[in-house]
Amino acid sequence: MTAEAHKAIVTLDGIILRPVALPIRPDWSTIFGRDAPLLLEIGIGNGEFLVWLAKRHPNANCLGAEIARKFLLKARNRIRKEGLTNVRLLPMEGSQALSRLFAPESLSGLWLNFPDPWHKRRHQKRRLVDEAFAWLLASRLCVGGTFVMVTDYEPYAQEVLAFFSACPAYAPLWEVPMRSELPDYYDTKYARKWKALGRPLFYLGFRKVRSVAEPDWFASVYPSAALRGDEPMPQVELHVGQPVDWERLWRDVPREVLWRSEDGVIVVKEAYQSDERLLLDVIVAEGKLTQRFFVVVHPHGRGLLVRLHEASHADPTKGVHRAVALIAKTLLRLLPDAQIAQTTCPPSIWRKLGEEMQAPPVE
Repeated sequence: MTAEAHKAIVTLDGIILRPVALPIRPDWSTIFGRDAPLLLEIGIGNGEFLVWLAKRHPNANCLGAEIARKFLLKARNRIRKEGLTNVRLLPMEGSQALSRLFAPESLSGLWLNFPDPWHKRRHQKRRLVDEAFAWLLASRLCVGGTFVMVTDYEPYAQEVLAFFSACPAYAPLWEVPMRSELPDYYDTKYARKWKALGRPLFYLGFRKVRSVAEPDWFASVYPSAALRGDEPMPQVELHVGQPVDWERLWRDVPREVLWRSEDGVIVVKEAYQSDERLLLDVIVAEGKLTQRFFVVVHPHGRGLLVRLHEASHADPTKGVHRAVALIAKTLLRLLPDAQIAQTTCPPSIWRKLGEEMQAPPVE
């Protein structure tokens, strides 16, 4: 595929990227047309800081993650007006972009300007930066890579300071890691507003100084972080001795929670039947990641194949593999003569479901 053809697939307009077209760990040098350090801003607002960052670092490839469409469009227009070619926009939640799209030790810098502090106690779990985020960023930054955050909410600043100070990958970026002024730093709209009102600002800065292994619990919070991009998609091939009554199978398939644990939940929301085919609407929530997709069951060889529908764009996390395995296990119960012939779901998934799988993997 030529660079121009690739650009047409992964971008809407040359600037805003299409998340569904981006593979896990995309080749950023192909997307930008050059190999350069990667800089990321999460929560770009109107794009003024990202433009400043790209102009300040012309030899870097700059990305901005933002979920609000109006801000994406404002930022795109600002980037076009400035004629910048080293900026791309990601219409994604920031931590998911960081965990899914950036390979370990591939990022040179991350900036957060006034992330939502979620003041109410019951909402504080929604904060972007927590202990797990500090470890996520530590895994994505290259040694020497930096993190800078500015906020007007001191309790949040103190909390972030504690999280990053506790992670052994980091050292303070300055003599003290939190300060009230940062010369030569661009003042965004919020910074100008709060300074005009006389409110103090809190700047935090850390540098990654060493690579460290993530704690055991980390993978359950950010399941996409462990993916390499070459994992097989989950599927299970069943051998079935008798003809399948599709209408009865559709009627008997449970629409309920199939799995619940402290790690997450798997739910079949609805089932649809068309000729010799079932389509299951599935939600998998694991850690901070929630994915909704369709699982299709259809004739295949001597039996049935259970797999993700081709229109689905789920990542092959452990939770998604577990969902397909659970649906296959449900079919084994509903079709007494069925047996598992082959599967790409790893043995560890089946063991947790109480099944010992000896079948060879699907080719």
